[in-house]
Amino acid sequence: MTIQEILNQYRTILQTRFDLFINETRPYVLLIAVTFTFVFVGYKVMKAMSDPDEKIGRDALLRPILTLMAITLYIPLVKLLLFDTVDILSEIIKHGAYKVTGRSPADFEQAFQRGITHVQGTGADGNGVYDVLQVNPFLELFHIIIYFVASIVGGYILMRQLLMIFVYYVLGMIVLPFSLIISNERILKTWFFGFLSILLWEPILTILKVIIVLLPVGNTEFTNVLLSIALQVIMILMILKVPQFANLLVDPESGNRFSNKAGSVLRGLPGKAYDKLRGK
Repeated sequence: MTIQEILNQYRTILQTRFDLFINETRPYVLLIAVTFTFVFVGYKVMKAMSDPDEKIGRDALLRPILTLMAITLYIPLVKLLLFDTVDILSEIIKHGAYKVTGRSPADFEQAFQRGITHVQGTGADGNGVYDVLQVNPFLELFHIIIYFVASIVGGYILMRQLLMIFVYYVLGMIVLPFSLIISNERILKTWFFGFLSILLWEPILTILKVIIVLLPVGNTEFTNVLLSIALQVIMILMILKVPQFANLLVDPESGNRFSNKAGSVLRGLPGKAYDKLRGK
């Protein structure tokens, strides 16, 4: 079985079991939500009574009612708004990936594994990567570790995604009543976009796989054979950044923070160099 088939089987099993878990816990979650509703409405009423300028807004009743409805319809809502939506997007991207690479799903995954684990045999001087690495046992060990990580990095992202999906799936039932706590409204938004970001890992990973499959890695001959290992490391690092790429789609501030961080580092380099020169 391929990693995708295994993960689909695991997802089906977990989906069935956690749907049952959510149905069993729903009455208790509704009880918690009703308790928080009384506190929420009571706070709004007391605040309006103590301050003549304060008015009881529509959200005082509308927000608890919508929360109770969301808890009651939690499973179909999550399926419609999150699972089905991202599944459609994922299928569109996969269809495009198979078309642009001209491969079947099985051949596509095999081509990705060949691309990310490929190491150039010989360089311009006739020496291969393994000839260079034999100089030092540490270098050989380092390359073995890189090869091992390259072999499993795609599966690692998908397995991590699977587990986190169902952590967020269960947490959603707890987040809904807790969003009724005063000044805790943002928890619902954070949960929703965090859940959406995790579901987007698979389509973004597929895009990165397309890039790796399209690169003619097997036919490239670097003058310095160690550059093939450098390319391999870059591929691994890009795949490990899939969660960060997904955050860019649901949280624009992530991109700004990343750009500002990179910019601050670059701006700081001239100053540090100048300080060192002055010290001399």
